[in-house]
Amino acid sequence: MKTSRTLISTLVAGMLASTTVLAADAAGNWREYNADKSGSRFAAAADVTAESVKSMKVAWRWAMPDNAIAADNPELRTWVNESTPIAVDGVLYSTTPMSLVSAIDGATGKTLWTYDPKAYQDGTPPNLGFINRGLTYWEEGGDKRLILGTGDGYLIVLDAKTGKPVKSWGDNGRVDLTKGLRRPIDRSLVAVTSPPIVCGNQIIPSIAVLDSFAVGRQPMKSHPPGDIQAFDIKTGKRAWLFQQPPQKGETGNETWENDSWKTTGSGNMWARPSCDEELGLVYLPFSTPTNDFYGGHRKGDGLFGESLVALNARSGKIAWYYQIVHHGLWDYDLPTAPNLMDLTVNGKKIKAAVQVTKQGFVFAFDRTNGKPVWPIEERPVPQSTVPGEKSSPTQPFPTLPAPFVQQGVTEDDLLDLTPKLKDEAKKILSRYNYGPLYTPPTLDKAGTLNVPGVLGGASWVGAAHNPRTNVLYVPSFTIPFGIKIKKENTGVYEYTGTWAGVGGPQGLPLFKPPFSTVTAIDMNTGKHLWRIPAGKGPVDHPAIKDLNLDRVGVPRESFVALTDNILFLAPEGTNSVLGLSSRGNALITQATADEKEPYLYAHDAKSGELVSELRLPGAAFGSLMSYRAKGKQYVIVPIGGAGLPSELVAVQVN
Repeated sequence: MKTSRTLISTLVAGMLASTTVLAADAAGNWREYNADKSGSRFAAAADVTAESVKSMKVAWRWAMPDNAIAADNPELRTWVNESTPIAVDGVLYSTTPMSLVSAIDGATGKTLWTYDPKAYQDGTPPNLGFINRGLTYWEEGGDKRLILGTGDGYLIVLDAKTGKPVKSWGDNGRVDLTKGLRRPIDRSLVAVTSPPIVCGNQIIPSIAVLDSFAVGRQPMKSHPPGDIQAFDIKTGKRAWLFQQPPQKGETGNETWENDSWKTTGSGNMWARPSCDEELGLVYLPFSTPTNDFYGGHRKGDGLFGESLVALNARSGKIAWYYQIVHHGLWDYDLPTAPNLMDLTVNGKKIKAAVQVTKQGFVFAFDRTNGKPVWPIEERPVPQSTVPGEKSSPTQPFPTLPAPFVQQGVTEDDLLDLTPKLKDEAKKILSRYNYGPLYTPPTLDKAGTLNVPGVLGGASWVGAAHNPRTNVLYVPSFTIPFGIKIKKENTGVYEYTGTWAGVGGPQGLPLFKPPFSTVTAIDMNTGKHLWRIPAGKGPVDHPAIKDLNLDRVGVPRESFVALTDNILFLAPEGTNSVLGLSSRGNALITQATADEKEPYLYAHDAKSGELVSELRLPGAAFGSLMSYRAKGKQYVIVPIGGAGLPSELVAVQVN
């Protein structure tokens, strides 16, 4: 961790200026993708109670306008529907997988207007195909704007009242995010999937970069860098550029050996950041540099890969940073925005940034200066045996809170609900190398079993927190991945990595239940309060149905939204790999119509007890949100996509 001393006096002054900007919206709005700029996923709704949710019901369903586009153009395959709306004064604003934007009456589900940026005209975007998780709202007086990032790499600003581009912003309402960078960028390698954030009146977009899919097929110098840009909310003029990897003379450049900073790509921020407007800081969660599983060409720690970086939002200058993974070899991107929480630890008030990770850790920092709230220890980890690789001898381990998922692999972790299942699990395990957390990828066997896998642990779903109680709710799951290094003959890289999810015996998961969880953590103390399975899970599977198990957790991620009394949870639906996109790079999935658990669950936020459940018309694939319209509180569940109609389902919960 490093701190820019020139910013400290400004930060302290900002701290003293007022109390907190992290309180929930009392008007029933959900103004940001994660509810607010602190990433709380919390809606103040005291009248949503254990009693009220017993009668929760579907109020309306809204079909997304690009369903018709997909039907007429089957080559434009979409990923599952991960589009989560925002809500302002009873109006929802939603994106769709193909980057269309609609305004919707929050009480009735009636469409008010739709804008189509034609982001699909150049074909399916990279990585996972068409994904758009949401958009951003900004207002000043009567000026109300929506900010959209598109699948083809543009930033677009719309008038929130009409849905029309703001012609005075950028180039007739849009900015090309592939232009003006240090080297030419192939548009087919980048997309915007997460909503931009507005911090200090600067729009700071995330950008997804085609990474492991492109390794070995593209020249190294053509991989897009992970640079972060900021644009003035009023004009669209670029305000600053943060270069990743850092260039010569910049902080962190010395951590890239053999001039690898000149050519290494990725290390981008595909997740949405958080913002503290009082401090004037934006908190950027960065991903793994190219390539995800082999770093022989990028020796050194490689800042700011897999780092949390706090920048001055107006200038782009570094305030502080902390590298969560040194010289990453596991695709342990920081998958979500840090939760900004005002903690009281041992009687001391701390403005904190709380980062959950794929590897199952919770890192807590003083967000004014980057100092850890609890000690973080550098501990020795297993070393790589791949020729040319130089893995980091140590990795950071937080001392509090405790990990919230299984880390690493032993035989004791294997599924053991019956002796037969345990024996079959042992046979599967024997195909792989395995060991503790941070066991590096290997050339031999079927590779190394990576636990948590590349999907997490914590994932892009993130965590929720109650700003009034400082309890953090972390949904997580454990799908092991087999990571194998292979020798390349392309002349692009000497070695590359491949990955694949690893299942267990008879279609069950490889490890003991619960297969997914929600963990409640008191962030004032760092102690776990409770841990529950996330959903019912495969209790009716023929191999275990006679055990009469209650809930073991759905072996996928789960989406959450939080109110004063209730934690809403919806397990993700199932999907299967179909093939490659039209660009030949991205894996495409198809949602399955036979999902056995399309439920919205309501849990008591204090105890984790299940108090109600509602069967949904389809399984969830996107983050939940909650808002109030005409006196009623609703929870929105995104369903469908990837071969099924994309919809929003509104559930009345009071």
